[in-house]
Amino acid sequence: MKSFELSIFRKRIYLATIALSLWLPNSSYAQTFDFSKIEHQVNSYSVIIKMQIEVSFGINNSDQEERYLGTIVSEDGLVIFDGTDLASDNMFSSFSGLTVKTTPTKVSVTTLEGLTYDAEYLGFDRFTKIGFLKITAAKGEHFTPIKFSKQYQFKVGEWLALYMLMPDFVTPPLSADIGMVSSLVESPEPFPLTVGFNPVQLTSVLYNQAYEPVGILGNLMDPTSGGSDAGGGMPESFGNTGVPLLGVIDANRLALLIASPPTKGEIERGWLGISLQALTHDIAEFWSLPLSGGIIVNEVIRNSPADIGGLKVGDIIYQVNGQPVNVDREEKVAVFQRKIAALGPTAEVELSVMRAREGKQDSTTVLVKLQRAPISPADAPDYKNESLEMTVRELVFADYMLNNLDSENFKGVVVSELTQGGPASIGGLSIGDIIQRIGSTEIKSVDEAKKSLEEVTKNQPREVIFFIWRQNQTMFVNVKPNWN
Repeated sequence: MKSFELSIFRKRIYLATIALSLWLPNSSYAQTFDFSKIEHQVNSYSVIIKMQIEVSFGINNSDQEERYLGTIVSEDGLVIFDGTDLASDNMFSSFSGLTVKTTPTKVSVTTLEGLTYDAEYLGFDRFTKIGFLKITAAKGEHFTPIKFSKQYQFKVGEWLALYMLMPDFVTPPLSADIGMVSSLVESPEPFPLTVGFNPVQLTSVLYNQAYEPVGILGNLMDPTSGGSDAGGGMPESFGNTGVPLLGVIDANRLALLIASPPTKGEIERGWLGISLQALTHDIAEFWSLPLSGGIIVNEVIRNSPADIGGLKVGDIIYQVNGQPVNVDREEKVAVFQRKIAALGPTAEVELSVMRAREGKQDSTTVLVKLQRAPISPADAPDYKNESLEMTVRELVFADYMLNNLDSENFKGVVVSELTQGGPASIGGLSIGDIIQRIGSTEIKSVDEAKKSLEEVTKNQPREVIFFIWRQNQTMFVNVKPNWN
């Protein structure tokens, strides 16, 4: 199912959830929450985002328009919103050879006072799914940003309020709602869990009973993520009953993201280069380890920071920069992944490791310098040739891992999109093919592919011969364009 279909399906469920929540009665406090005390500040930093999005999945393409409630978080016009629909960096995309791409093509924001500005989409945070955009305004123009209340201590049973965006045919555009802190979750990460809210309200600002903005509505860490520090994160999290695990992304965590917002195509996450699993109590007991948690290294990627630093398969990481790694269940693995990612590329990290030597476990220290996390297929540079109706992209880390290829010696570009019934598709090219030569021209990059395909378009030969790699074998594909 394509991402835009999932988006529509998800929103229908969420709207049903809204209807149910409106029907259910709240406590007397909910009825006396004075929203007039926050209306003015909400109006000053809230914007309505309109976004044209191009969605492509293999041979399927679609354009859609979305609306989001945004919040201005800096004087120069930085805005946050729910970026779930734009999260194309997923496990399926990374390891299937097929690329789901969601590309905002036009973005505008309108203040609640009716002023409209163009805006530029920057990117989204893969752990929180918070989207970021920047308002394009006249030089020197300043906006009123929200100021979150920091160091706030949440309590079970306290009420929180928010505003949500209504459909575009409804006036006024915002509607109030209220929920309650139901639990102060400690694992897999500290997280004030809430009840009464629903996923369509994600990234809405939350206000406490003193009418202070204390965070935004977000998802609890997905307990099923993990397995490689190149993946994982905070995708939508649903418990076994199908109930979303929603709660507060607090001001302190938001401040870090706002200070260094993610930018699409620019990876600023730290990367260690291992596959891993949790050191559970049962494993620790079986190996007679005096540890209450840790990370077991299952694989070390060649030439990665872990490899260069000297980590070995079977090592158990129990401290990072002197801080214990309290990972005793698989659902906590993603917390370790996020900690490494947050350190950023070029960070020098001291890992305390238990290593098996001559039948016993010894403690040692491994120093690593993190690298920038590999770019995803969805963010890789690409080129679309209109004549052959095909798109190619650069080879990325996930391609080499998926196909067990040597990144130093194997070069080419990946066929990422094809138009059904187009010349390239009819000629026999398939999504995931790796083009190594076009005619007699060797192809090592998207730039080389662009130059070669533009030459083909200019000369209009009767056929174009592609030398490709497909499913562990090389072959020729003859494409015969209909230049008329």
